[in-house]
Amino acid sequence: SEGPAGLQRHLERLCSEAVDVVTKGCEVLVLSDESVSNDWVQMPSLMACGAVHHALVANKQRSKVALVIHSGDPHEVCHHALLLTFGADAICPYMAYEAMLYLRDEGKLPGKEGQPNSAIFASYQKAVGKGLLKIMAKMGVSTLRSYKGAQIVDAVGLGKDVVEMCFRGIASQLGGHSFE
Repeated sequence: SEGPAGLQRHLERLCSEAVDVVTKGCEVLVLSDESVSNDWVQMPSLMACGAVHHALVANKQRSKVALVIHSGDPHEVCHHALLLTFGADAICPYMAYEAMLYLRDEGKLPGKEGQPNSAIFASYQKAVGKGLLKIMAKMGVSTLRSYKGAQIVDAVGLGKDVVEMCFRGIASQLGGHSFE
């Protein structure tokens, strides 16, 4: 009900809280949207990740903390690639895992009957890993370390205020949606 201005305000609050806990010694920062409810709307994980990453960089705190994204958003390889290029150190795509378990239980997931959860998750992780390698190879990047936080993308359809807060430093030739 707060609209775009509420999103911006809550992103600013999230960034402020992240900088505060890292200043106090936090070494692993987990951004999670799992507590979404009728009263709490999910913040897009890419926007949250990018905004927190930039806030930590601006306060010279980024190298002191691992940024873990625990979100229902990412399920495709490109989602993982974008989160990584905007600073995520690890990603837990819990809704993708839940979807795979549902498909297995419905008999719609190829594989052995009664396959353990760990095997299904390992197959997904392997596929995402191979996809990330393919994306990085196309860009001439040979290591994940070089790709992480590199922001090797262009924004399409994002206003300058959104880019400045969440994706600072990338090109947004067309402009577009803003917080207003």
